Amino acid sequence: MNHENVDVAIVGYGPVSKLLAALLGQKGWKVGVYERFPKTYILPRAVTFDDEIARILQCILPVNEIEKVTVPVPDDYVWVNAKRETLLALDFSQFGISGWPGKLFFNQPQLEEVMDGACRKQPNVNVRLGHEAVGLTEFDDHVELAVRDENGEVTEVFAKYVVGCDGANSFVRKNMEHTITDLGFAADWLVVDVIPQEEREWSPMNLQVCDPARPTTVVSGGPGRRRWEFMALPGETKEDLNKEEVAWKLLEPWDITPANSILERHAVYTFKGLWVDEWRKGRLMLAGDAAHLTPPFMGQGLCSGLRDSMNLAWKLDLVLSGKAADQILETYTEERKPHNQTLVEAALYLGKMICITDPVAAAKRDEDFFSGNVPPFPDFPHLTEGIFCRSESGLSTGKLSFQSKVNHEGKTGLFDDVVGRGWMVIGLEDDPQKGLSQEQIEFFKTIGGRFITISNNPGLEAHTVYDVEGKYQQYFKETGFAAVVVRPDFYLYGGCASLADLPVVVEDLVEQMGTYLNTATAG
Repeated sequence: MNHENVDVAIVGYGPVSKLLAALLGQKGWKVGVYERFPKTYILPRAVTFDDEIARILQCILPVNEIEKVTVPVPDDYVWVNAKRETLLALDFSQFGISGWPGKLFFNQPQLEEVMDGACRKQPNVNVRLGHEAVGLTEFDDHVELAVRDENGEVTEVFAKYVVGCDGANSFVRKNMEHTITDLGFAADWLVVDVIPQEEREWSPMNLQVCDPARPTTVVSGGPGRRRWEFMALPGETKEDLNKEEVAWKLLEPWDITPANSILERHAVYTFKGLWVDEWRKGRLMLAGDAAHLTPPFMGQGLCSGLRDSMNLAWKLDLVLSGKAADQILETYTEERKPHNQTLVEAALYLGKMICITDPVAAAKRDEDFFSGNVPPFPDFPHLTEGIFCRSESGLSTGKLSFQSKVNHEGKTGLFDDVVGRGWMVIGLEDDPQKGLSQEQIEFFKTIGGRFITISNNPGLEAHTVYDVEGKYQQYFKETGFAAVVVRPDFYLYGGCASLADLPVVVEDLVEQMGTYLNTATAG
């Protein structure tokens, strides 16, 4: 039997795993990734993510690589009824707060290829395809994970932590004591991915057809691709739908035929809404579909999994470095589950409107849209629990921080690429360290924190960053912030209306993080 020692073992090798492995690898941790399939999955699955996720991917990928595999949305996401009358138009063309277009569409195999490259560039990340997890035993100070290769040879992996990024049928989850909250929604949809062979103008690019005769979604599938999703009607089985001839028949009204298009894939999925109630048990953790399933009606399934990895990565880094006790990992479920829960419930809200197959109920829904009687769509959630400022001086806690183009030390680009990442205190036109005690400044530095001044004057001071397009000036003016404290996952620990309030916010951080940090090793 072979033996391996790693800091973190990750089971599964989808995008959630790739992000987590690359982030931990960047910090120098030894990561073992174990995927039961011998080859990467080459067919499309997820097709969209938002600006926050683009910023997260920016942590491991150059901007130009993300741009190559994505398509921004030039217009609205339009809902129509059976008569093709517009029920709703949502503007997807705007830039988001994270410095990227609010919605981007992509081809998952292309995205995963560049993410795979980011992992393999890390010399301390070892990716093992064709290695199936077959045993898992947790001890007080480590976990023993048994993986078996295609030849039947077993390797015993000794890891400090194991993360299950292994999908809805997670092996890791099965080895944890857990309960699941299932919202009882299930709908079968035929997902069809097409590569058109003729140039065509798609307007709108993304369309939701709320037709009770066959609810249908038509969206971009990434560069050079289109996706159709057809809901199974009452009485239809998965076997009825999942046939190539059925896919072509359903595509025919859209003038998509074998003469002008390539049918890349057809598959029937059961859209569900559920989550595991606890995502951590000791040294075992879950992320992505292993922890939650989100119906696709908001395009947030993959996004939620990547947020999981981003949240876990900075906390695991603190624990593995010895700076923090592993109790900080309890905040992983505390922070991520309510956010995900809200997204699942919002997706179900939309799905129940889309999936109506009764003509009378559909007519009532349409009339509600026309008359304005449809309740407002749920607001996109922010983080509400966990490591966030508890003082009234802390504003907009748990909301996303801002990113735009800056210049610093002769380099121009998006803030994260030019300035860096991690804990930040960012002030506008004034040094945010003013008013802070030396103890507060030193504490912030022990967690890797930095102090940055954003200015519209291209000064040459080391801590000053030039606001190239004036967008930071606009952001601070619109929000009323004088300074913000930003976490490593880009969420606001808290903003403050004046620098006089900043010591209160930072002291709150000292108290909260102080409950987790090991002061003997911090710094």
